[in-house]
Amino acid sequence: MSEERDGPDRRRLTVAQKLDHLLTMRAGPSENGKPSYKKLAAEIAAQSGETFSSVYLWQLHRGERTNPTLRHLRALAAYFDVPVSYFTEDDVARRMIDEEVLAGRELDQAMADAGVSAVYLRGDLAALSPEGKRMAADMIRQLRELEQGTRRA
Repeated sequence: MSEERDGPDRRRLTVAQKLDHLLTMRAGPSENGKPSYKKLAAEIAAQSGETFSSVYLWQLHRGERTNPTLRHLRALAAYFDVPVSYFTEDDVARRMIDEEVLAGRELDQAMADAGVSAVYLRGDLAALSPEGKRMAADMIRQLRELEQGTRRA
């Protein structure tokens, strides 16, 4: 398949792009708005038992390292609670990214409908998994319905 036939959205995703998505959606920024590679690498190493340096993680995220070992991919996948195929198969990554984006939109809409504008609350909820975002959106809708019913009674 050629890139022209598939369009610009069908280009191969790099490990850096996939990792960036996970860091943005799930790890959350540190005080300066960037991920703390040192903290993340230590957490990944502690969880997986694999040697994982902050420099290596930074290089993967920046695209300076493009061919991680399977053991490092497994460690990343376990840490971010995604299948290893997220890193090895673009279709899997695209589905998961799309699901996360849709769940985020659903949560944003539920919050907007309920009049929630607190930026700090939106930030905390943004770090949830797609399932967590959907559950939060459902809870917000249910609370809104309960309050509307109470006001009518």
